[in-house]
Amino acid sequence: MQRPKLQLALDMLDLQLALDVVSQTQSQVDVIEAGTFLCLSEGMKAIRSLKSLAPEKIIVGDVRIARAGRNIADMAFDAGANWVTVVGEAPLETVEAAVRVAETYKGEIQIELNDDWTAEQAKAWRELGIEHVIYHSTSEVESVGSGWSQDGLDTLNKLVDLGFKVTATGGIHQDVIPSFADIPVFVFIAGRAIVKTTEPLAAARSFQVAIAKTYV
Repeated sequence: MQRPKLQLALDMLDLQLALDVVSQTQSQVDVIEAGTFLCLSEGMKAIRSLKSLAPEKIIVGDVRIARAGRNIADMAFDAGANWVTVVGEAPLETVEAAVRVAETYKGEIQIELNDDWTAEQAKAWRELGIEHVIYHSTSEVESVGSGWSQDGLDTLNKLVDLGFKVTATGGIHQDVIPSFADIPVFVFIAGRAIVKTTEPLAAARSFQVAIAKTYV
């Protein structure tokens, strides 16, 4: 089973703070996310600055496109994003427009799933060339760990069976990683569990240790 990547989510408003965190942790993360709040606060400068600081890393522009797929995707990819997010509620024509832009930049589109996504939608996304989906846990269910229910884990496996590379997010911390041992997660997203610590580098390193121990 392929070892999952670790994605650092930067959901703060201050770009300099985000860059400081990346400077400390980039040796231990695989993917760096310009979070939605950061993109709204700082614009495409956030993506551009992260790419400049960490050019070898995968950069995510978490702009959560709902409409205007071509224009927004072009802005994010042009700024240096490798992956750009589209919400699951977006019309198929919006998704398709974003995918076409992604192809010109040799980038990829990720679908952020809502609670009501259907197998029909998933099939349509796959037909458009979507390979990545992002699945969020909810803290309002009986948890396996920090909001991850057995239903949530089963959903991840269902998405894998549908042919997607799955990103897991929401309540991801080091101790919950072993719960995913039988699931080929493509990316784990960690935000506060790294950013809000006094030692972000050590926190990121401990995530990589947990992933390595789980996916041997």
